Amino acid sequence: MEESLNLKPKEIKDFTKIINEYIALQTSSSLSTLLAEQITYKVMILDKKYFNPKNIRLSTNELPMCGVRLRGKGDVHIEICYAIKMKYAKMIAAKLLGKDETYEIDEMGASAIQEVANILTGSFFNAMSIGTGFRVDLSTPDYMQGDLTSMVNDSAKDVIKPSESAIIADTELVGEKSGIRIHMIIVQNSDDARKLLTKNGKDNSSEFSSIVDSRKYRTGSENTELDSLIEELQKEAN
Repeated sequence: MEESLNLKPKEIKDFTKIINEYIALQTSSSLSTLLAEQITYKVMILDKKYFNPKNIRLSTNELPMCGVRLRGKGDVHIEICYAIKMKYAKMIAAKLLGKDETYEIDEMGASAIQEVANILTGSFFNAMSIGTGFRVDLSTPDYMQGDLTSMVNDSAKDVIKPSESAIIADTELVGEKSGIRIHMIIVQNSDDARKLLTKNGKDNSSEFSSIVDSRKYRTGSENTELDSLIEELQKEAN
């Protein structure tokens, strides 16, 4: 792997800020609406040169996991994989389906988890479009159960060639009351990551009041645009 293909430390820092912009602008508030609680989040960027799935903020006792994978192709290629500890997935499904508790992720529960992934991904790409003008077509979500390593590696293989490096952003979103944790893992190759670095804010700088850094941020739960989607999920469960 040629060193020139990797993002430089300054580029990694700037890319982290951009991912934070997109999460702060829409994604975290979307999850806040879905869970009806405040959300905090952290972003960690990993370069494939140093990448080891064990470094993602998950311990071995968080397996088995369920996940959802979406593929975004267009002006840039981005793979997004959601990894959720099973106990948190059950809490999310119960909340969205209007139940006090659920003991397994059945077909309806899997559908609820997929819808959460759809909403968060749509919010992320809306924010990216505001920042860059880029357009991306999304695949339908694929629900998975298994280990984190295979989920991330499968996504990485689809965006890189053997000579390239994958830029992987692990965004951990946490519900402050429930403790629910969702890992939104964003995978790109270096060329597409540089496209975001080059284009972000060039023609749309007024959309962002400031650049946020890579620490913890809080968002409220006032975003009524997603209420109808939540209601549809609950109707399907009845």
